[in-house]
Amino acid sequence: MATVLTIAFALALGWPAGAQADGRPIVGAIRWDAWYGQGGPVAEVERSLGPRKFHFRLPFFARVFADDKVRIDGAAPGVMEKEIAYAANAGLNYWAFVDYADEGDLTIARRRYQAARDKRGLRFCLIEEGGRIDGHGSSGWPRLISFFQDPNYQTVLEGRPLLFVFGRPKKVGTREFQELGEAAVAAGGKRPYLVLMGFHPQQDAKDMQALGFDAVSAYAAGGQYQGDMWSYTQLTDHVRSGYWEVCRQHRIPTITFVTTGWDTRPRLEHPVSWMPGVEAQPDPTPAGEQKPLIDNVTATPAQLAQHLQDAIEWTQTNRDLNPAHAIIIYAWNENDEGGWLIPTLTEGTARLEAVGRVLKAEEH
Repeated sequence: MATVLTIAFALALGWPAGAQADGRPIVGAIRWDAWYGQGGPVAEVERSLGPRKFHFRLPFFARVFADDKVRIDGAAPGVMEKEIAYAANAGLNYWAFVDYADEGDLTIARRRYQAARDKRGLRFCLIEEGGRIDGHGSSGWPRLISFFQDPNYQTVLEGRPLLFVFGRPKKVGTREFQELGEAAVAAGGKRPYLVLMGFHPQQDAKDMQALGFDAVSAYAAGGQYQGDMWSYTQLTDHVRSGYWEVCRQHRIPTITFVTTGWDTRPRLEHPVSWMPGVEAQPDPTPAGEQKPLIDNVTATPAQLAQHLQDAIEWTQTNRDLNPAHAIIIYAWNENDEGGWLIPTLTEGTARLEAVGRVLKAEEH
């Protein structure tokens, strides 16, 4: 059933883990870690990916117990070390962890990464949600600065810590973010490079300027949460025209956004609690008779590689709009929402192999 997974494929790619030449942008991937622990969000995503038709999306450390029952727990010993090896040897430079402070299952992966002895050159940064920033205000700045001081924290432009903010805060504004920059400098570092993640670059650019941020980007892109899903070709066309081209036409500073997909059908069959208002759409097909739901919505490794290649070329051509020379990918492990690079039980390392070939070629 499962493809045998190894990290040996990377050894054949022929470059040191995490290597990066000056000509190639740094490339990172978003991590949303509801795959570590038991109960809570983990139990909900297990339900979403439980039907047999979605088992092809299961991360490599998942276990299938029945046609409608799976277990996903990345907290098992050695899993994080394998993830680091997969990502680094494919040429990724960093992970961007969605930050949930320091408690709860959603923080296990980030803490495991930080505790890993050998990170193979793979760095990290944080994604802060605007609403969470509003919750703690500037009292949360010392904690952020402690992360900036981590030698593995991803920086750009000769040492500026890269920090993404997903969604504009409603209470915390320019003054507080100026204080964050001043505090970072007072602590011996540099001002963070602040990137606002939104969905509409022109409006996001206005918010970026109002907050005193440096650039815009995106967390994810897709036609909608419910209803018909776009094909991957439609999705990448939208990213090119609705993100890259808008930034180019309107001269908007950006971190180039790349998507590996958008397909919420698992969550439509089994809605998750953090997406209220989604009405369950159960599949009447018996679990044992279901076939993998792989269609033109699901990206192929070749399509992923081409989209990344296009993003690299766009970034190199538009260095004035992306002075950080950086790319962010949705996502490393948003498997039940439709975007992933992490090796899976059935697909193995195919996506990372395709991405790795692109990144290897760009090293020269």
